[in-house]
Amino acid sequence: MTNALKQRIIGLCILVAFPLFGGGQAMLGTELHGLGLFLCLINSLVVILAGFLMRSVMATSAPRSGDIYFGTRMAEGLFLGLSVLGVHGSFLGLTMTSNTLYQIAMTVLGLGSLPICRWLIGSNFVPKWLGTSGFVGYLCLVAAMGAAAYGAETASVALLLPGAVFEVSFGLFLALRGRKYVRQSL
Repeated sequence: MTNALKQRIIGLCILVAFPLFGGGQAMLGTELHGLGLFLCLINSLVVILAGFLMRSVMATSAPRSGDIYFGTRMAEGLFLGLSVLGVHGSFLGLTMTSNTLYQIAMTVLGLGSLPICRWLIGSNFVPKWLGTSGFVGYLCLVAAMGAAAYGAETASVALLLPGAVFEVSFGLFLALRGRKYVRQSL
C-alpha cells in the first residue's frame, strides 16, 4: 500500500470517527441500542487503524512519535470501547462510569497526540498552521476533559472546539491529499 493511499485512509478514518461514535452514542439506550453499540465499537477499530497507518507513514522520519501516536490511538480505542460496553454497572471489574472512561480516552488522545503535532509543525507533511492548530487543539482537549471532570460543562464544550476543528481539517487534508505540502520522501 502506498503512503498516499495510507494517508487517504487515515483521513477518512479520522472523519468517520465523529459520526460513528456520536451517532452510536445517540442510539444507546434506544430501540437501536445494538446498532449504536456496533457503531461505537467500529469507531474503536477505526481510530486504532488510523494510528497504525500513521505510524507506518512516520516510520522513517519520526518513528518514536509514530509509535506514541499508535499507542495513543490504541488506548483511545480501548477506553472508548470500554465506555460503551460498561454503560451500566461494572464491566471487567471496572467501577468507572462511561463518562469517566470517555474522559480518560480523550485525555490520552490529547496528550499522546502532542508529539505528532510537533512532527507536523517541523515537517512539510502539512502546512505549519495546521500542525500548530493541532497542538493547540489537543491541549484544549485535555483542558476540556479537566473542566468536565470538575463540572464546568460550558467551558468544557467551548474547549472541545479547537481540537474538533483540527481533526476535521487534518482528516480532510489527508483524505483529499494536499499534495504540494507532502514530502517527496513520503
